[in-house]
Formats: sequence, structure tokens, C-alpha cells
Amino acid sequence: MPHPPITLEEITQHLTTLADTQLCPRCDTTVVPVLADITSLLSILAQLYDELAAARLDNANLRAAINAALGAAQDGEPDPLDYLRWELPETGRGRA
Repeated sequence: MPHPPITLEEITQHLTTLADTQLCPRCDTTVVPVLADITSLLSILAQLYDELAAARLDNANLRAAINAALGAAQDGEPDPLDYLRWELPETGRGRA
């Protein structure tokens, strides 16, 4: 997966530094809600990044199972779809 040019940790550190900065009262009422929104968005972004990584791993495993099933069929194995059944959770035999 592509790595962003700045990490979530770096952004969090910048936000912490900004939150610790003495602001004027007018700036404070403007900046604090924005900081809260950015923090929420970063949390969502981190969750989506983790979900994307999991989906990519599932996709890679399914592609490998498909290739194994195709190879098994070409080799004349009696049940080449067994490779897919092990990978697909809906069949009850694979991982959950």
C-alpha cells in the first residue's frame, strides 16, 4: 500500500503542539472545534486504512486460492474447488 508523505503520528504531534499553544480567546473558539474535527477525521482515517489493509490481504488470499484451484484442475485433482472452500468463510470450512 502506498505510504502517505506524513504519518498519523506526525499529524497527531502537530495537533498536540497546536493545542498546547496559547491562543487568543477569539482564535480559541475557532481553532478548538477544528482540532476536534481533525482528530475525529484522523481516527476514521486510521480505521479505514486498517480496513483497507485487511481487505487487500483477503483479496490476495482469494487470488492465491483461485490460482491454486485452477492449477489443481489443470493437474486433474479430484476436487480442485477445495482450495476455494478453505478460503471462503461462507462454506463453513474456511477461516472466519
